[in-house]
Amino acid sequence: MASKLRRQGEVLSAFDPGAELRDTEFIDCTFEGCRWNGVRVQNCTFSGCRFLRCQFSAVVFSFCLMKDAVMEGCAFRGISWGGLQGRSALVQPFARLKNCVFQYNEFSGMALAGFDFSTCQFRECVFDDCKLTGAGFHGVPLGRTAFSRCDLQKADFRMAEAYAINPADNRMKGARFSFPDVVALLDSSGIQIQKKNGPTGTGYPVGPLCCRNKLIWNNPERRKWLYRCARWWHLP
Repeated sequence: MASKLRRQGEVLSAFDPGAELRDTEFIDCTFEGCRWNGVRVQNCTFSGCRFLRCQFSAVVFSFCLMKDAVMEGCAFRGISWGGLQGRSALVQPFARLKNCVFQYNEFSGMALAGFDFSTCQFRECVFDDCKLTGAGFHGVPLGRTAFSRCDLQKADFRMAEAYAINPADNRMKGARFSFPDVVALLDSSGIQIQKKNGPTGTGYPVGPLCCRNKLIWNNPERRKWLYRCARWWHLP
């Protein structure tokens, strides 16, 4: 295997690696305003690096190691993080994510226990076989992001929106959710919560579909009615 070029403590502003970046070790480097589109990253190490206001699209990682990366104000589209060799309980790929947007990303086999995603946004991403024990998704717009074969024990999904989680396919003991989005957990089971009549005097139907209807949820008076439904169903 070829020896790696070592770059340490550098500030790389608008760094353009071209079509391919390989055999390089970045230690405590800062990447600012980089735009990588379709770059193939092979046999590279990113240790303690910072990524500020970067945009990555369709970047492919192969035989790479990322450890304790800080990412702020970045956008990631179509990224598969499965090429990171540091996917173990001993190596955390990310130290902090702040105000980042992930679209069509795949997180596979990654150790992200206790990680705070609360300032990030997701859209149609996939978490597969990830350790997310105690992870924080509080208030996060998840945009139909799916979780499969994940350890979600004690994870916080309160006020999170539009997640796709099959309780039978994930470990979820102690995970926290809030109404009305918690009703989405029933989607995979085919179960419908429906009572014959709603709370007395409401004049509105009761059921999961109406609770997830934005036209109803965004109306202050009807929002009060939804909370009355929650108490009626004994939901938290």
